[in-house]
Amino acid sequence: MSIQLFVQLTLNGLTTGVVYVLVSTGFALIYGTARVLNFAHGHFYMLGAFIYGGLIFLGLPWPICIVGAGLGVAILGTLTWYGFFRPLYGDTFLTVTASIGLGLIMVNGIIVTVGERDVIVPTIFPGLLKIGNITMPIEKIAIVGITLLIMLGLYYFLRTKTGKALEATTIDEEAAALQGINPGRVFLVAMCLGSGLAGIAGAVMVPTLSAQAAMGGPLTIIFLCVVVLAGHGSIKGAIIIGVLFGLVKSFGYHYFGSMDNILLFVAVGIIIYFRPWGLFGVEFKRTT
Repeated sequence: MSIQLFVQLTLNGLTTGVVYVLVSTGFALIYGTARVLNFAHGHFYMLGAFIYGGLIFLGLPWPICIVGAGLGVAILGTLTWYGFFRPLYGDTFLTVTASIGLGLIMVNGIIVTVGERDVIVPTIFPGLLKIGNITMPIEKIAIVGITLLIMLGLYYFLRTKTGKALEATTIDEEAAALQGINPGRVFLVAMCLGSGLAGIAGAVMVPTLSAQAAMGGPLTIIFLCVVVLAGHGSIKGAIIIGVLFGLVKSFGYHYFGSMDNILLFVAVGIIIYFRPWGLFGVEFKRTT
């Protein structure tokens, strides 16, 4: 393998991986704190892509468009919490069913308003960066850089009082409540923040793809695998596994073509068989 091909595959993997990180981290926050399996989370990613595209077509600067996409989806996540998940809290089956129904509503809403056609969003970072014999798209480098800044901001947020309340609730909800932490408020913050991260992921990724109503469905399977492998509510695990997934898919597709997903899911199955608590989760004993 040439150095140029290695760099290209690595950059492609990192570009995909950081998007997995944003979406998976958001899902891990929601599931880790509120114990909500939101199967519409991938569609929040899709909605973020469409909001970003709409704002770009209005001529707004791209930083405002990214913030607008994240904020718009965060507001939707807040409304979703009050309208869907809070009334059903504690019933896993009903919350999962409600989230699937919400996802269908979002997909069909986009189809009705925008149509089934792909929406092309123009790039804001055209051109190539050439270092010696290695040529890299500036756009993909920008995606990785923007995502790293967002994750750095999330890191510092989790070190605040609110962030520590999220972490405490993830570890033990009852103990956190005894320390004066309001679980309902923490759940709302987690839903708002986690949804916003999914919206930002759609915004930063859509210039390299095309926005379409069904784009969130396949991603749902990926981020579920990422979160399961990472372990219950593990943010660090979601970050590491998300990046690894992106790299594995990039190199796997190059060498194995469309077989890359099959090999990836087989690997996930093997790992979960031996470590059902995830690579970064807390070990528990099997009941059977």
